[in-house]
Amino acid sequence: MKQLQLGAITMYNIDFDSKVIFKKHFVFKLLLFIMILGNYAIAFGQSRSNLKEISGYVTYNDSPIENVKVIVKNTDARTTTNKKGYYKIKAADKEVIQFSSVGMKPVEIIVEDVTKRLDITMVDELNELGEVVLKTNKKKNRYGEEEESMITTSYGKIDKKSVSYGRIKKIRGKELTVQGTSLIETLSGIVKYLGIENGRVRIVPNLSLANPEESLAIWDIDGTVYEYPPNLAVGDIDKVTVIKSVSGTTKYGMRGSGGVIVVRTKGAKAKKQKKGKKGRKKKGNQNNYGNGTVPYTAVKSKTPYLAILDTISGNEKIYESYQGLSVNYSETPGFYLDVSEYFKTVKNNDSLSVKVLSEAQDIFKKDPETLKAIAYAYQERGVSQKAVDVYTRLVELRPSYAQSYRDLANAYIENKQYKKAWNMYLQYLRKGNYILEEGIEKIVYSEMAYLYALKRGAAGIIENAEIKGLGLQNSKSDIRLVFEWNTSEAEFAIEFVDPQSRAFNFEHSQEKDGNRIKDEKLRGYSSNEFYLYDLTTGNWFINITYFGNKKNTPSYVKASVYRNWGKINQTKEIKLFKLKRQNYKMGLLKLNSKLSNSDY
Repeated sequence: MKQLQLGAITMYNIDFDSKVIFKKHFVFKLLLFIMILGNYAIAFGQSRSNLKEISGYVTYNDSPIENVKVIVKNTDARTTTNKKGYYKIKAADKEVIQFSSVGMKPVEIIVEDVTKRLDITMVDELNELGEVVLKTNKKKNRYGEEEESMITTSYGKIDKKSVSYGRIKKIRGKELTVQGTSLIETLSGIVKYLGIENGRVRIVPNLSLANPEESLAIWDIDGTVYEYPPNLAVGDIDKVTVIKSVSGTTKYGMRGSGGVIVVRTKGAKAKKQKKGKKGRKKKGNQNNYGNGTVPYTAVKSKTPYLAILDTISGNEKIYESYQGLSVNYSETPGFYLDVSEYFKTVKNNDSLSVKVLSEAQDIFKKDPETLKAIAYAYQERGVSQKAVDVYTRLVELRPSYAQSYRDLANAYIENKQYKKAWNMYLQYLRKGNYILEEGIEKIVYSEMAYLYALKRGAAGIIENAEIKGLGLQNSKSDIRLVFEWNTSEAEFAIEFVDPQSRAFNFEHSQEKDGNRIKDEKLRGYSSNEFYLYDLTTGNWFINITYFGNKKNTPSYVKASVYRNWGKINQTKEIKLFKLKRQNYKMGLLKLNSKLSNSDY
């Protein structure tokens, strides 16, 4: 008797009489063929098991796009968007959904356990020339003047190359002829897509799908922004630039969502030329960080349910009202986080604040993104054990995510459970993760080095530990800053402005750093660390611009600020920020040599 292994099926070949074998040979081959096909069918079916429906809208410059191809790569699943830009498709975790359209840059999104809705913004595809270099003279206009590559605005300079083709119109002062009683009427006679509405300008087609009021253009005149332009004589105009591209007006935040008309007068030009002859002043002490930045607290808007709670007196009655309201918001995580913050900051009641978080923790016990936001809130409030409980649950929900192990280890450190923290970091490594690279690896290395250097005894770390050669990096920096966000789809740009007003940016977006986001999803992390120096020479300003998260829910960002990192007198402060309003540059933190941090 011979044993044959066919896939998952073990068969036995028994020697019979040759005639019997001949008579049953065809039947045997047929059965064998059916069994093999069955195995392949089972294997194929398992490869696309646990399919879920994913839907959303695809837009370009805030307008829906029809006939965008939507496919699940390496499968037969495919569809296209309808006239409203809407699509619906089924995919499994870790599969890749690709969005493509002629002339647009393809977008690829890795499906995660929480992926249900994906709203996609397409951008123009750039045709790169690789290593080919074209040597040409600078482009000149019809007056023989060299075209400027930058547009100067009150919020800094905009590179014309970054503005989509056809979304910008530049008019020289000498091209303006008096065609009306005002500059608006004169421009509307030259720029065909300008319309006048109650003394203001609307750029057609309407770029905003949100508040119609936000689709009205603003005016940037000699560095000052207006909704209604002052009376200007056409003969005083040096040049006018009409920007109707969203990509060109992001510096203005939501104020510029309807477009911007940049006007420079001859008087401003003469003043600039006169100043240039005297020599330019150094920029070292200029507060460039303030351009276009609004305080985080100014952007926050009060929700209807918080407005209701504001009308009630007494914490217990407010809590009863919250319970009644929760019936209508049982599937809205932001409701519970908002009410918890309300009890903490407005009513100064920490116990009710934590109680609301605990209830949300139970309601959303299967939602890892909401649980992360709840854990952030616990950490901000200093409720360490509660944070440990949530992060323990996240390890159960996401055992393949590197962030799960790091977060639990970090929570153990905050709870002074150093031995458990060290063992959790070791478990992170045994899962096949590594250290000493970008992203979460840097964070893990820094925190393991901290334990090894300062908490070795309490953590029970022996001399022959599995990690050798750990040394505190950047220990001479004034501040170690760790940013974490609760959803990998969150897109934002963090701006760091040093005491000399030099700005440094970290942009987390599909368009700017798609490879990093892909790596984050494949290995499961959503965090980064930064080191700041020279706080004794002035203030560091930390700003953020939020771009959205492909679904109509807020994102939560946690900032951990470590002073005297890696030293015995190390301190830590945690700030939690809810991001909802898009395209506003918000001031998050102002950091200096003082012991306490202050918000904008």
